Order: sequence, then C-alpha cells, then structure tokens
Amino acid sequence: MILCLCPNPSVDKFVWVEEFVNGKTNRIEKEQSFPGGKGIHVALGIAELGEECAVLGFWGGYTGKWIRQFCEEKGIRCFGPEVSEPNRTCFTFRSNKSLDGTELLGAGPFIDEENINHFCSEFSRLLDIASLVCMSGSWPPSNIKIEYSDFIKVAGEKGIKTFVDCSGKSLLNNLLANPYCIHINNQEGFEVFNEQSPLKIGEIILKNCDLAAITCGADGLYLLDKNHSVIHANCKLDSIISAVGCGDALMAGLVVAQKRNLSFIETARISVACGSANCIREELGMFYKQDAERLLTKAELSSVDYELTL
Repeated sequence: MILCLCPNPSVDKFVWVEEFVNGKTNRIEKEQSFPGGKGIHVALGIAELGEECAVLGFWGGYTGKWIRQFCEEKGIRCFGPEVSEPNRTCFTFRSNKSLDGTELLGAGPFIDEENINHFCSEFSRLLDIASLVCMSGSWPPSNIKIEYSDFIKVAGEKGIKTFVDCSGKSLLNNLLANPYCIHINNQEGFEVFNEQSPLKIGEIILKNCDLAAITCGADGLYLLDKNHSVIHANCKLDSIISAVGCGDALMAGLVVAQKRNLSFIETARISVACGSANCIREELGMFYKQDAERLLTKAELSSVDYELTL
C-alpha cells in the first residue's frame, strides 16, 4: 500500500465569473467542486493508475466528510482524526479577463495538540503496512510546530522511501531529513536557492536525496538521480483546460513508477504523461488512466549532457 499524507484537505472549486469589480457585488455564473489538497490529488492519481493507496489527513466537519466519501468511493482508504471545524475551500477563477487562473486558498481548520498526536500515532501504525510514503501540501493552522521532516525520519528508520513535494523553508528542513525523492517546480527552486537552472536546482537537491524532479510548466520535467542520470521529458498538448494539480498528477506517476520498479527512463515517461493528462480534463487535480496511457506514446524524452558534481 502507498500512503499519502494530506494534512490539509480541501474542497477545490472552479468558479466562473465574467468580471470582478472591487468594492461591488460580484456574481458567480457557475461553479464546480472537486476534492482537493495536494495529497488528495496524488492519492486519486495513484488509485486511477490501479495501485492500492491510503490517505492520512485531518477530516474537518461536513467538507471533510464529503472529501473522505469521494476518496473512499475511488477505493482509497482514509485515516486520521476527525476535527470539528470544516476543511478549507480553495477557489480557482475562470474568466475571460485578467482574473482567469487566479487561485484563492483557504487556511484550514485549527488543529490542537491532541489531534496532532493522533495523526502522528496513526502514521506510525500505518508504516507497518505501507510500502512507500508520499507527503505533499500545506499544514493547517496549529500552535504545535510540525513538519514533514519528522515523518521522513520515522519512515527512513523503517527503510521506507519517502516522496516529498514542498517549498520554502520547509524544503530546506525536509532535505536535512534525507527523503528519497523531492519534487518541486522551477519557481519554487528559484525562491529557495536563487537559481534559475532546473539542472542546478536538481543538483543541489540531490545532495540530500536520491531522486530530484523539477517541473518547468510547458517545458516539462527534468529528472535527475544519484547515478548521475539526467533526462528531460515533455508532452506537448494541443490545448490545456487547466494546469491546476499537474504537479500532483506527475507526483503520482513518480510514486507508481517506484512501486512498479520502472527504469529511470520509464519513470520520466509515466510521470510526464500523468502530469499532462491532468491538463486536458476540466476536473481539478484529477486525470484519467486512458488519457495517461495515450500520452505515454507522445512523451518526448532526451538525455541531458550535464555533469553532476555530487
């Protein structure tokens, strides 16, 4: 079983507005709701590819019940404490004007020490049946300091590989815990390392992990490993409906590739196909297996002549 940590699940909404006028009443023309949170997106992708997975999260109020029910209907087992405050709502605006693609992300329910301890104990218990662990997304508000690095260390002590999607200061802290794989986008790498090149960002990351996946939007994926292998993978699309959740879909491909012991090249191929498949459907952060399988044949892969100094 693959275990996905999603501390801050959400209801993700596509919201259509013709225009937005500051200080005035603005009406939504149409809206759609989907289960969200980066870890939820990853779990849905893993399940869509046919692998067994579970989610560990904080399930808040009526929104938490809805997110959990959706996951369970997809065959994803859900674990973690139930909290009284509802899980957050995140908005992605669709418009013909400058508001198009704008995201508004909720904070999430406040989590107290008792529920943090419950979450941690559930994680330790689930490691007994987990083959891989994926950690992605933000943490909800709390007066208890907690980071993925704590969980990376616990999993590492049991010999379980961890895949982490993070940014900012938490990226640096998580690297110190030596995860197996780090996935970030190029902008996140620039903000932390003040480095534009995805290859140099990946090289920095590889000092503390075995696999680095740097995504660059329309320029695709740069995948680097400790065996000094570097590959660029891309899948050109005729049209894109939404890029929201593409990194999560790509992460699902990375994790499934490890579960299936795929080669370095095939890991890049399935990962970029999953990320691209997410772009061609209207569902936020979700893709379909048949789309990913079709895009496998369209993925363009090329070795990169870049000498890693590790």
